[in-house]
Amino acid sequence: MKNAVKESGRSEQLLLVEDSDDHAELTEFHITDYSQRIRVNRLHDGAEAMTYLEQVEASPQQRLPWLVLLDLKLPKYDGLEILARIKGSDRLAGIPVVIFSTSNSGKDIKRALKNYANSYIVKPMEADRYGEVISEILQYWELNQHHLVQDTGRSDA
Repeated sequence: MKNAVKESGRSEQLLLVEDSDDHAELTEFHITDYSQRIRVNRLHDGAEAMTYLEQVEASPQQRLPWLVLLDLKLPKYDGLEILARIKGSDRLAGIPVVIFSTSNSGKDIKRALKNYANSYIVKPMEADRYGEVISEILQYWELNQHHLVQDTGRSDA
């Protein structure tokens, strides 16, 4: 199946907030394999994410990420705190946030969705499934038209 990011010629930024180098490397590999036009901006912990979000919010001319893949278990600020920061901001709230976590706890899932996560995906433990899951996430958000109603500073929006 062909994908819209590859075919459109546009480049999209994906924000990956992940403290595990192994998980980040695997995720970035599969994103790049899916499309060379998706640029991954990886942040290593909650403090880096908060600083980045403050900067983006204060710079209206800066393009917003197309999608956020957010781990829950982060040092300094956890994923739910990052999620609350994004969804509590007028400028950032429209950015889709997918919680991508090893936790399959019903409590974690319920809290994330209650706090307006757009999706909650449990990271597969099988290496061969990891790429499939990343592709499914990206395909879904390419089909979603959220960018048409989001103020992203794009000329095509």
